Amino acid sequence: MMVRSFILVVVSLGLLFLSAFSAGARTDNRTIDVVQGGFFLVSEPPGSKGRNILFLDRKIPLERMRREGRGPFQGFGSGTRLLVLGIDLAQKPGGYSLKVIETGETVTVRVVPRKFLLSRLHVRSRYVTPPPQLLARIRRESLAIHAVLARRTSLLISGPFILPLNGRVTHDFGAIRILNGKPMSRHLGEDIDASEGTPIVAANDGRVVLAGRFYYDGNMVIVDHGGGLFTEYLHLRDFRVRSGDIVRRGSLIGHLGHTGRVTGPVFHYGAVLDGNHINPMLLSDEDWIRLPLSGH
Repeated sequence: MMVRSFILVVVSLGLLFLSAFSAGARTDNRTIDVVQGGFFLVSEPPGSKGRNILFLDRKIPLERMRREGRGPFQGFGSGTRLLVLGIDLAQKPGGYSLKVIETGETVTVRVVPRKFLLSRLHVRSRYVTPPPQLLARIRRESLAIHAVLARRTSLLISGPFILPLNGRVTHDFGAIRILNGKPMSRHLGEDIDASEGTPIVAANDGRVVLAGRFYYDGNMVIVDHGGGLFTEYLHLRDFRVRSGDIVRRGSLIGHLGHTGRVTGPVFHYGAVLDGNHINPMLLSDEDWIRLPLSGH
């Protein structure tokens, strides 16, 4: 009980800390603040012909919107070029330069630290130390997942995200996990508790790029929203989509279950943006941090 109370206190402090940076950004001297696991939207001025951003040693093109923007894209018309950039949960805090290759415009992105939980759980021993005969399967699955998340397709979204289900959010995004007393990898998403069998829906429009059963992740679906942004749906009891399917916001993905490495029925919601693991809960906040580029 003492550990549980401590975690709840840390969660409360973390949420207060996070909310301070999720609603907007300081733009004094062309500097913006983005929390670890956060993201921001870069947009071109009207009439621009398409620019490329150099950020964290990656060259990334701005994407053309296909429809009139709504929600976090409000105010951007069809044809507007923009880009959503993510800060990985493990990115070291500090200032990083964002450069517009065509114009030389430079902005400082200040990565702000976020509080992360220490989570201790007990799971079946085979999920901590897998049997040797399963190692080849685990490696194949890992390579398949990474290959899918490395793809980049045209932007498919122009409106707000929704939560895949309503439930009790544990707020353990980025938690440092100790499983059966052994330190493991960070928790890369948010767990949401609800009754087994609760419907899980797509957070936004996109294309299903992976749907299958995996050793650690159980029944999993990954949806590509374009622009390097993916959402992940893990530990499902079943999935009602196949790879290649087009889904719309609110489309049925599957039902909550307890497959894979879990302690009971739970839904794991994840988000990956250009290889960066970001907090999926922030996607549903319509007040995204914006960085408008100058007209020069």
